[in-house]
Amino acid sequence: MYRQQPTDPYYILDITSQLSCASSSPVLLLEYRYGGLGIRATEEWNKDNSMTLTSEGKNRKEADGSTARWCLTQGSLGNDYGGLVMMSYPSNYNYPEPLRVWPENMNGRGDVFLNFSPTKNKDWLLEPGKTYLLKYRFLIFDNKLSKNDAEEVWQSFANPPSLKIQK
Repeated sequence: MYRQQPTDPYYILDITSQLSCASSSPVLLLEYRYGGLGIRATEEWNKDNSMTLTSEGKNRKEADGSTARWCLTQGSLGNDYGGLVMMSYPSNYNYPEPLRVWPENMNGRGDVFLNFSPTKNKDWLLEPGKTYLLKYRFLIFDNKLSKNDAEEVWQSFANPPSLKIQK
């Protein structure tokens, strides 16, 4: 099977996670710094050649434990530059979601890890008979993205335009 390389300077990845109890008993997800959706970035990125910025204006040093609608990370990729915006949907549990962001000294290099962790600052009780949805979007891009661009991309995810059908 032949697959053509994408020609656009970006692509979008949507992830929806559905949680429900497997029995008639509730499940209590305890408060913990990891959970939800995380991404370990390319090994090429470290504290010296990448940057992180949240929707609330927090940089990598300030982001861990803060809450955000989106998190932008970008940096050098060999002779190129690129990044990603990790976005959380407004109906997600504990939105805007708490972040787990590795510190700048991680693994001695400043390796990059980002995590929306809805249970980072509180427990979550899953009740039998209920379904819980978590929706996320990633924008993966070439070149650089500004804070305003990241906000615009998140707005289009969180507030999609309604279709108007003409008769």
